[in-house]
Amino acid sequence: MKELIKRFSLKGKISIVAGGSGIIGSQTVNTLLAAGSKVINIDNFNSRKKTKNYFYYQVNIDSENNIIQFKNKFIKKYKKLHILINHAHYRGSAKKIIPKQPFFEKLDQYPTKEWQQTINTNLNGLFFITKHFINLLIKNKKSVILNTSSIYGKVSPNKNVYGKTGINSPIGYATTKAAIIGFTKYIATHYGDKGLRANILIPGGIKSKGQPKEFRKNYKNLTPLKRMAEKNEYKEAILFLVSDASSYMTGSEFVVDGGWTAW
Repeated sequence: MKELIKRFSLKGKISIVAGGSGIIGSQTVNTLLAAGSKVINIDNFNSRKKTKNYFYYQVNIDSENNIIQFKNKFIKKYKKLHILINHAHYRGSAKKIIPKQPFFEKLDQYPTKEWQQTINTNLNGLFFITKHFINLLIKNKKSVILNTSSIYGKVSPNKNVYGKTGINSPIGYATTKAAIIGFTKYIATHYGDKGLRANILIPGGIKSKGQPKEFRKNYKNLTPLKRMAEKNEYKEAILFLVSDASSYMTGSEFVVDGGWTAW
């Protein structure tokens, strides 16, 4: 049993979490710290007080120059990288849901600005941070990348869930979340022989403040487990995917969605 538990340990590991201040991101940071990793959170805002082995840097991941500047600071201070987790994504308003904002427009009226911002954050940001840190990961032989997609990267958003709530999962979100799956499988197949693993977390909807009651009710009715996820229900899956416990997994889509995509 001790040997089994040891495979989940991240003692001595250094992790970067892009988007570590979000709902899943903050839970990820706590989990990595508890498992023994030194954790560097890069985001537009800090979600927690400074504690042992936790470090925060304000970085706009959709700016390649910002990523390069952060990389130079990172190498100077930490020198090594074992785990890279990408949770960062664009959903209109950064901290809360605002119904009927431009981000939620339908396709024929969708603002090009919103489309471009979604691409910039969800794909360009993912590309920039992977591009500039992949060689640092490869140096360790047994490093891991975990990218976050969505159930809407596997299946189309169900428009019946949203009703008249003024929210939805728009074209840019669905497109980029599907692209993340392909991006990660490219990394897995082209760098597996260098000891780098890359997998995809596919989470279902998380219960959070600001969600319209109509949306929550419809979502529950269309989920086999008849509820949305709690914010802490992904941390064990994330720990598994970035630890030696998943040492023979790469290029995998790890679905944790209450059965949403099983219909």
